[in-house]
Amino acid sequence: MSVMDAKRNYVVETATRLFLSRPLSGVTVRDVAQEAGVGEATVYRYFSTKSALIVACALKLEKEVTQYFLRESKPVDGYTRLSKFYASYVDLFAFRPELYRFLYEFDVFCVEQRVKGLDEYSDNLDVFRDAYLAAYRDGVKDGSVREIENPELFYYTTTHAILSLAKKLAVEGGIVRQDQTTDQIGELRMLNGTFLYSLRREH
Repeated sequence: MSVMDAKRNYVVETATRLFLSRPLSGVTVRDVAQEAGVGEATVYRYFSTKSALIVACALKLEKEVTQYFLRESKPVDGYTRLSKFYASYVDLFAFRPELYRFLYEFDVFCVEQRVKGLDEYSDNLDVFRDAYLAAYRDGVKDGSVREIENPELFYYTTTHAILSLAKKLAVEGGIVRQDQTTDQIGELRMLNGTFLYSLRREH
């Protein structure tokens, strides 16, 4: 790795840490530069805009989450793999809720700012779909998962639902009064249980 690459990575790591601890709107390029111990010009040398820096941070976090979801485990049946896949959303919420808060703000930011250059970020999401569908197909073969009409649509529907709920619950202080009184982990697990009930093949 070159010195330039190392410095760029350090800027991204610093920015990611700040974006996870504060709202995206509350972090400036100057904040990142000061925290990283470099000049603003150095940050802009690597990222022409704040948007480009935020996308770089999103890519970094996406890679970390992918490694967590697809971590190696002992060979198990397809249903168990799907169960672990869904459980990963809950586990991440339990110990890193700031990730979901970042994702919530990132989505809003991309829409409001009409952010371009999200092809790599979008392409990387296909890894999750492919792993899910592989587990589904194996589950149908080993008899642990029942066949459903459109497994890819089921994947998108269920993962969008769990992501949307997790992002909503991750907003600090909640949005409405009820958000402060609910069992957040319980909600996520109950939603997952609904998905898995639809997938499990009874013997």
